[in-house]
Amino acid sequence: MALGISVVIPSYNCLEYLPLALQSVWQQTEAAAEVWVVDDGSDDGTIDYLQQQQLHHPNLFYLRLERVGVSAARNAAIALCRCPWIAFLDADDVWTPDKLRLQRRLLQQQPHIALLFSNYQHIDEQRRAIVDCFSYWPRFQRQLQLPAQRVSLTDILAENVVGTSTVIASKAALLRSGGFDTQLGSASDWDLWLKLAQTGAVWCQQQQLMEYLMRANSISCKRLNRLQAMAAIIERHQHHSDENGVQCAQAALARGYSEYHEEMGQYWLALKYQLATFNHHLPLKNLKRSAALCLRGLSHTS
Repeated sequence: MALGISVVIPSYNCLEYLPLALQSVWQQTEAAAEVWVVDDGSDDGTIDYLQQQQLHHPNLFYLRLERVGVSAARNAAIALCRCPWIAFLDADDVWTPDKLRLQRRLLQQQPHIALLFSNYQHIDEQRRAIVDCFSYWPRFQRQLQLPAQRVSLTDILAENVVGTSTVIASKAALLRSGGFDTQLGSASDWDLWLKLAQTGAVWCQQQQLMEYLMRANSISCKRLNRLQAMAAIIERHQHHSDENGVQCAQAALARGYSEYHEEMGQYWLALKYQLATFNHHLPLKNLKRSAALCLRGLSHTS
């Protein structure tokens, strides 16, 4: 029996990228049953483009909202999806052609999965490869012994390895978990994956099934909001993890704060957070970064 998969794509003024994302859906070797694009108040012609696309793709549907935010946009689409499985894709990411076929095959073998995700490749705006996700997180990479295997809540709390555009989740589990938390200013996806890990099995695939675009126009204030949200999420879920997982998550958070303060030219604060990572068992190679921050702090104050 065919396994129906709905696709959810939130978009806000992303018409520059959305056609490529949708093309990667249409080019799947096994098609999705339906595709929902949620236009969250765009003024770049997204609706006109989607109306034209519907002439060629009758399984494409769209919903127009007015600046409700990405979490609420995804939740609205989840409620409309008719399939038991929901795949998420951001408007500026693209899938590899076999993404749905490979994941559908695993879901047929493991029907009790609540959350399935895969490795993916970071790319720049010239579509050049930067690094794959699992290589960036060595603790997680070391635990992978099979092309596809079950992982724990501790694994995804310790290192935020789940790329939203790689995820397929059970609609029933999504509804039981309450969907994306609209009160979180950022990182609501990570929070949801941790909630799903409490409701059922989580599996990952080592194949790189998505390309994640690293856009150059990131804003420091958004980064700070994300770090603050991550701190709240760690506090929320730490009781479901072992101590080592919590320590790894706190180390990654401290490193994020260090990088943020370095970008802001606050080198002594950056050093403070960098030194805090040693309390959470981050590799000693960070001594070099600590020394560099110390030198920059001294030169900045001299």
